[in-house]
Amino acid sequence: MTLVSTPVTGPPAPAGGPPPPAAPARRRPVAAILFGVLVALTLCGPWLAPKDPRVGAGMPYAPSSADTPLGTDHLGADVLSRVLSGGRTLILLSVAVLLVAYLIGVTAGMVAAYRGGWTATLILRCADVLMGLPPLVLIAVIATGTGPGLLGVAISVVAVMLPDITRIVRATTTQILAHDYVEVALARGESTAAILAREVFPNLVRTLAADASVRFAGTAYAVATAGFLGLGAQPPTPDWGLMIMENQGGLTLQPMAVLAPAGLLLALLLTVGRLSDSLGLAAPAARRGRAPAPKDAGPAPQAAPAAEAGDAPAQPPGDAPDTAAAVRGLRLRASATGLEIVRGVDLTVPAATVVALIGDSGSGKTSTALALLGHTNPGLERTAGATRLFGTALDGLGRRELARLRARSVAYVAQDPRTSLPGNLKVADQIGEQLRALGVPAGERLERARTALRRVALPDDPGFLARKPHQLSGGQLQRLSIAVALAREPRLLVLDEPTSALDPENTARLVMEVVGLCRTSGTAVLLISHDLDAVARAADTVVVMGGGRILRAGHPDALLAGAPADGSGAGRPEPGDVPDTADAYDEPDAYDEQPGGYDEPEGSDEPEGSDAADGPGAADGAADGAAPLSVVGLCAERPGAGRILADVSLTVPAGGRLCVVGTSGSGKSTLLRAITGLLTPGAGEVRLAGEVLAGPVGRRSPLQRRLLQLVPQNPYDSLNPRQTVARIVGRPLRQFGLVPADRVEAETLALVERVGLRAEHLTRRPAALSGGERQRVALARALAARPDVLLCDEITSALDRTTALAVLGLLDELCRDLGVALVVVTHDRLVVERIGGRVARVADGRLRHLPAARAV
Repeated sequence: MTLVSTPVTGPPAPAGGPPPPAAPARRRPVAAILFGVLVALTLCGPWLAPKDPRVGAGMPYAPSSADTPLGTDHLGADVLSRVLSGGRTLILLSVAVLLVAYLIGVTAGMVAAYRGGWTATLILRCADVLMGLPPLVLIAVIATGTGPGLLGVAISVVAVMLPDITRIVRATTTQILAHDYVEVALARGESTAAILAREVFPNLVRTLAADASVRFAGTAYAVATAGFLGLGAQPPTPDWGLMIMENQGGLTLQPMAVLAPAGLLLALLLTVGRLSDSLGLAAPAARRGRAPAPKDAGPAPQAAPAAEAGDAPAQPPGDAPDTAAAVRGLRLRASATGLEIVRGVDLTVPAATVVALIGDSGSGKTSTALALLGHTNPGLERTAGATRLFGTALDGLGRRELARLRARSVAYVAQDPRTSLPGNLKVADQIGEQLRALGVPAGERLERARTALRRVALPDDPGFLARKPHQLSGGQLQRLSIAVALAREPRLLVLDEPTSALDPENTARLVMEVVGLCRTSGTAVLLISHDLDAVARAADTVVVMGGGRILRAGHPDALLAGAPADGSGAGRPEPGDVPDTADAYDEPDAYDEQPGGYDEPEGSDEPEGSDAADGPGAADGAADGAAPLSVVGLCAERPGAGRILADVSLTVPAGGRLCVVGTSGSGKSTLLRAITGLLTPGAGEVRLAGEVLAGPVGRRSPLQRRLLQLVPQNPYDSLNPRQTVARIVGRPLRQFGLVPADRVEAETLALVERVGLRAEHLTRRPAALSGGERQRVALARALAARPDVLLCDEITSALDRTTALAVLGLLDELCRDLGVALVVVTHDRLVVERIGGRVARVADGRLRHLPAARAV
């Protein structure tokens, strides 16, 4: 369940709030012990049997006696001996059937998702044929063809399970393939087998474990049913299913001959399900990038600084009718380490007001906001805190009551819309599902969906309404998420970093428009951000968090008057941090377009005749043969969106920098994808050191793929969550054979240290890293390939200002020290000024060159 009635606007977490943390710990040993005892009993049973289970021990259906404690069956054999011996075949055959079914089904499902086209069609049609046959008929037909026995049963049960396993794996693999870390592996030239084995399969394990725990019970039931029908083990072989079938006629004479095997079979199936629940295999995984990181919390401050004049402390929760949500004394700690992530936070969101929650990455903003709604992320434990939502205490509510309360009053917009928008729904249906839940008549939904899209500056034409999320840019996805949330007409709207994928122009406009709509309807807004300037003008109150505490709270003007000296990074940059920039970067008429390369535009103060050695803005007019990267006449289309880029040309010399700016959805990321070969250009050429590259990345040589490296936009999606930092960074070294095998670890450590991390980070997984640390790992991975060209896609959009400045400084150092040619896609003026070099603007599908920027 989610915070709303569909999975569109809520985090993928149980709607019932924080589960009792101690319950799994109590249930897990009991379920595990019962399951272990039953499995040991069935596997060791034949050795424990007091008599030969195949030989008669007395009269048929004899009652219990000292010699036969459970009596005898229809053959006169000892029931106890046959029960102890009858489970081993069932367990071993069920396990073998599962292994074979998953081996075939997982392989078929992954290949169908990865290859697509006729390969997927063939695999899915075969699955449809098997699924269309009734299971019992299929078992009977196969068992008849092979003859009664275990082989026929095994083949039959595998055939019954294959369609479901194949479809589950295909659907899950399709979602995994959409992640940035898979695209990085594709751009690096990993083979199909390597991508499926290293990037996809580890992320399938949790789903497969949950599915297998349930499917094992079904497999054991099917094997036992086959025995009951006489198609499995044959007499006098001891088998639970066969015993039930053989002795059903004597149930009134000797019930234990039926009840004993049936009871053990039922106990085994129930403990499997119980063990699965207690281990949390079926629970949803932690939201990508939102798992708490002990490192993120930072050192605990000794005391919160005193509020300055004009500041107002955050009010504690109360029963006032004008309070939308409130929490008092909130404390959250990491389950694994016991470290407190949120420390004694009091936060109130009054009704019909806008509260901005500001702070650096890892300061506890999102965890606090979700706790305000009664939810705690996996990996966190709530140790203290009283929460009220519209006057209702959440701590005493059950799951269903809390779910109903949030569904009718709250909408939540997650930071990464790719994890919150269903990938199978078109744009019109994304909003239509919300309207349907509200009871809006079907005839009115389309027009209201168009109205919602126009509110957030998205197109409302039929072509856009028919697109799916993967056909939209990051900024369009973020705006669509907001449109979906607003369509619910919530009383409280929580926006988690709603502007991270938008350019400054759209950021300011969208925030003001959304807030204006909420003010008109009386909706309370909790606006989470790391950028004070982006949201402060729209807020009534700004609350600054740092180190898991509230550091300051007050009117926006009081905080904008001067950056807090607490190191939170939430305030404005110091004077001189970001020099005044020419408005030419946002005005398409303020330059002369130079389609052939980087000829000097009029009005620029860049000296002519400079070369690459003179500085970051130099020698961009070098000949193609001397330039690591040049693009000539590039045209690109995005499936379902038509032509995005037309006749794009650019050149970047060794050590040179190019910043590509433009509004969200203008085609900046499409340009990088076309250069890397992830998107095949419709026309034009991409040249690396003067050599023309093939369009698709799969047709490029290993050397070409190595020299051109991509750093994706989202640090929470660019690293495989199942791999450690050492494995992530070291993979390019192993793939390209850049160092001997015994030197990989040392080289990996050197790369990690070069990007400002330490040896202790090597053993961590991405969930234990902050956003800035993840972006540094992504840079280290790209550098491990020893590239000549580094392509960076909005790499600071999800980072706070302090962290962003550190990452930009690192890029500048790489250009100067390693001579790497740098292409940075951004909508942030700060990035342009920090990186320096040439600037180009994407507008109307064309790349137009602007005056060079000086690095500061």
